[in-house]
Amino acid sequence: MTRRLLGAMSGHGKSYLAQSLIERNIPEFEHVAVLDFKDEYRGLVKAGFASHFIVGPKEAAWNVSVWESFLAENGAVVLARYNLPPDEWQTVCARIIKAARRLGDSLTAIDEAHFVAPQTGKVPDAIEGLATTGRGEGASSLWITQRLAKLEKTVVSQCDETVLGAFAAKQDRNQIQAEYPVDVHNPAVSRVSSLPEELHAPDAGPVPLRQFEDDAGHTIGSEWVFANTAGEMDRWDTRNLSMESTHYGPEGNPIHDPNL
Repeated sequence: MTRRLLGAMSGHGKSYLAQSLIERNIPEFEHVAVLDFKDEYRGLVKAGFASHFIVGPKEAAWNVSVWESFLAENGAVVLARYNLPPDEWQTVCARIIKAARRLGDSLTAIDEAHFVAPQTGKVPDAIEGLATTGRGEGASSLWITQRLAKLEKTVVSQCDETVLGAFAAKQDRNQIQAEYPVDVHNPAVSRVSSLPEELHAPDAGPVPLRQFEDDAGHTIGSEWVFANTAGEMDRWDTRNLSMESTHYGPEGNPIHDPNL
């Protein structure tokens, strides 16, 4: 993993897949920082893969040098946002990212990355630099988002690996730069014309990426397209995904129709 973009609409199983990727890659890096916007990755902590720390107003005042020492001392950490608005969280993330880049041999996972590197407004140089020059510093990154249209275009364009699921919004699909038909990411179509054979569903052929639910309406898996700048591509199905840590991301309760 160097610079990987992982994205899909809400409910497609994005954070579940992200957690499995982080779990798999933690042993490969000397320093790992999970910038956890909604405190969804604490399963990595309970399974013993990382330590858990709350990032609130006190930690928001730490400078880059303090964060550098903190990351050097703690190895793999899940840093959960607490009582910080998105703009303050972005400032803290910029300092953490700059510290990780100084250390090298690091993986930074940025959850809800469209808040940390938004398309509108100023993105701190340290954050943008992670997507551009971070590779040469030994700093890898995983950018996780449900809104590609709101993520800084420099980040999207500089990622050399993508793992993308379904996007209901056309604005998000328009940001996908791919060598295959982007309609595979459109849940509203029934078939995808000119879809390469390697992206066909084994049981259904050239269909868009699907989401699978159990009888209670809970997501039990979903399909994704992996692609990289070397031209490799594959269709993933996470129904067979296994990991040691438990994922605690809330799905929310379904809204039922009235009896008419």
